[in-house]
Amino acid sequence: MGERRGECLPQWWTLQGIVPASLGRGLFPPGSWRRYSMDKKKAEGLYIKVRPGSRALYHRACQVMAGGISHNLRRVRPFPFYVQRARGPYLYDVDGNKYLDFWMGHYAHILGHAFPPVAQAVSDLVSGRGYHFGLVHREEVELAERVVDLVPCAESVRFCTSGTEAGMYALRLARAYTGRSKVVKVMGGWHGASTDLTFYIYPPFSGADSEGLPVGMEDQVIPAPFNDLEGTIEAMERAGDQLAALIVEPVIGAGGCVPPKEGYLEGVKEELDKRGALLIFDEVITGFRLALGGAQEYFGVTPHLVTLGKILGGGFPLGAVAGPREILSLADATGGTPKVLIGGGTFSCHSVSMVAGLKVLEYLVDNASWLYPLLEERGKRVRSVLEDIFLAHGVRCQVTGVASLFMAHFPMGEVDPQDPAALALVQDKEKEILFQLLLVNRGVFVMHGGGAVSLAHTDEVLDHYFQAVSMAVEEMEP
Repeated sequence: MGERRGECLPQWWTLQGIVPASLGRGLFPPGSWRRYSMDKKKAEGLYIKVRPGSRALYHRACQVMAGGISHNLRRVRPFPFYVQRARGPYLYDVDGNKYLDFWMGHYAHILGHAFPPVAQAVSDLVSGRGYHFGLVHREEVELAERVVDLVPCAESVRFCTSGTEAGMYALRLARAYTGRSKVVKVMGGWHGASTDLTFYIYPPFSGADSEGLPVGMEDQVIPAPFNDLEGTIEAMERAGDQLAALIVEPVIGAGGCVPPKEGYLEGVKEELDKRGALLIFDEVITGFRLALGGAQEYFGVTPHLVTLGKILGGGFPLGAVAGPREILSLADATGGTPKVLIGGGTFSCHSVSMVAGLKVLEYLVDNASWLYPLLEERGKRVRSVLEDIFLAHGVRCQVTGVASLFMAHFPMGEVDPQDPAALALVQDKEKEILFQLLLVNRGVFVMHGGGAVSLAHTDEVLDHYFQAVSMAVEEMEP
């Protein structure tokens, strides 16, 4: 067994490359970059040379963790860089390299990394009051009140510790409320890796995306095409009288940052109402990002249930499911055993997450009149400039997104950019990986070719990003 330890270490580590003197020690000032026409191996060689500390940590991680990581998205090729600290729009790794970050803690940091009011509030809590009570406290009430005030569908809230849990509980509520078992799920939608929803996430969208799921579970989940109302209605019809709910990200997140076509969400809601089934919005990404009321406010469509996370926790672990009292009351244990068990977990309503979430929502509420228009404008600018850069260099690319979200796709043929499943099926993954690598070598980190703009991404910061993209695209084959 011993000789197999560390077998996930990549062959790329043996590569050598010529590294410019300034590489890996911060975001390069305008005009200081040297141009390199290189293939992927050379780009990997440049990456490896300036990250000996990360390389050593990955070697150790591979010996004690499956694949060297505990979240698959964090596997950056040829190996991950290990973050030492983060501040504003920047990450700093253990080797002293600085990165302009658009991943922003899985989109959680709408105000930037280590936002001072949040850091201070958490520090005061931990040093003055403690950090895990295991019982109820004032802040969970205050945060629930904020959610009910801001989110259109929310009359009642139940907190948990992640968006994955929130999605699981939302389906449980929907099935109990309707007395039905089947769920329609949009192809390419990501709702966490719960047993209920690990289906039709990745191409070719043929069913289960993992082994180890219970036999028969796939029969309870029916795929539907996003932005295709007719196709979505057909999926509902396949569920027949057992349709409990349809769950959808109002803006497809990990599946491509694809917003809904005009009328799609409205049509879905109308059809579900006719059938006595529930509409569940997964707003783990869009909640409090598109608007104070999330996608519900932004698009003017109110679901029956919503799942929340990321921004809600202010950068700390938190999830929530919210909706009408009539539905959430199924989880009320006041009279004994509830009809729907929402356990929440040991760290449910963790005081640190509650305090951080309250501080972030307080800032968003107090500054909404200028902050959301600013993020909207910056997001539009990013998408527009990216399109211009790729077009100028003759690189086939589709740029998608809405508000402060953006994503660059590299299709190998013509495709409808409003169809996330079609985008995924024709995506040139190797080109996407190369694009990410070339940007990292210039001190910029994106996930899947894009990310989210935060308050910390000033116009000057975005100018640096555009210069890095332009230089990276020059090295990519059209």
